[in-house]
Amino acid sequence: MELDIMHLDMDAFYAAVEMKDNPDLFGKPVIIGGLSRRGVVSTASYQARNYGIHSAMPMHQARRLCPHGVYLKPRHRRYKEISSQIHDIFLQYTELVEPLSLDEAFLDLNQNKRNSLQLAKEIKRRIKEEVGLIASVGLSYNKFLAKLASDFDKPDGFKLISPFDVEDLLFPLGVSQLWGVGPQTEKKLKRLGLCEVEDIAKSDKHFLIRKLGKKGYQLYNLAWGKDERKVTPPGPPKSIGKETTFSFDLNDKVAVLENLKHLSHQVAQRAVKKEVKGRTITVKIKYEDFVEISRSKTEERYFDNEEEIYEVVERLLEGIELKKKVRLVGVSLSNLKQGDFKQLKLFD
Repeated sequence: MELDIMHLDMDAFYAAVEMKDNPDLFGKPVIIGGLSRRGVVSTASYQARNYGIHSAMPMHQARRLCPHGVYLKPRHRRYKEISSQIHDIFLQYTELVEPLSLDEAFLDLNQNKRNSLQLAKEIKRRIKEEVGLIASVGLSYNKFLAKLASDFDKPDGFKLISPFDVEDLLFPLGVSQLWGVGPQTEKKLKRLGLCEVEDIAKSDKHFLIRKLGKKGYQLYNLAWGKDERKVTPPGPPKSIGKETTFSFDLNDKVAVLENLKHLSHQVAQRAVKKEVKGRTITVKIKYEDFVEISRSKTEERYFDNEEEIYEVVERLLEGIELKKKVRLVGVSLSNLKQGDFKQLKLFD
């Protein structure tokens, strides 16, 4: 099996971009995220991680752990700009690029006639020289193992996993290292006495299927280093959405509507930018107690216009009782098709 599948993960991407743009931040604990009392950490530099700070941690907790850290709001436009530069480098080597986020992607190097190991090293080097950032790279014969490899020796890691490495490398790992095993699945596996990857690999496949269904079969294959998924470049979006979490809970329906109007504007802008139109509008509400509801309406026509979207949003909100305070609202457009946004001439 050829080692043609590459996974590249930028190290502490948001924080690294901030340090690139402001060298005075080098060596300091830099924490990126929402700065309000409800904010959460998006990315923390490795210096900040030494204090126990990690992504998705509440910002107030991060400030307690590291009061002298440098706390910054995210600059998403800048991160997208840098991500685009990195993506342009990828496309010089293969068209088979599957982005997972701004800072992470799979590449299938099989169609390139050059040696994949040399290509992976070259891509990593060019990102450092041309973009000024550090990436960790994993190279293997499937997506699961390539992603697993890129997590070794971070930051600035580079690791290969061959078929001969699988048992020695995979079997001692905890089951949480398998793709798709979150906290709930991990608890279920441990209740079944399956704590390490070797336990799953040595289990009866039919037993796993009885207990976990399709996921049991998937985990059995992953435990043996098998993963048939292809590197798939992204297609058109399936939905476009925006949401906002308030700095304090709202009990004013007018204020909720104002925020929904602003979100409708943002969704319409993104639809035009991506050249899509949609038939289904969804409004999402999360209450102060974290209970979440959504309401949807599908129209006969396709639209991308802000006023039309908000008109449906308004009608949907009328059917939602706001007996509790609202923590978050969201608007999404789905059931999409590619739109024709060209202005027709008089006789077209």
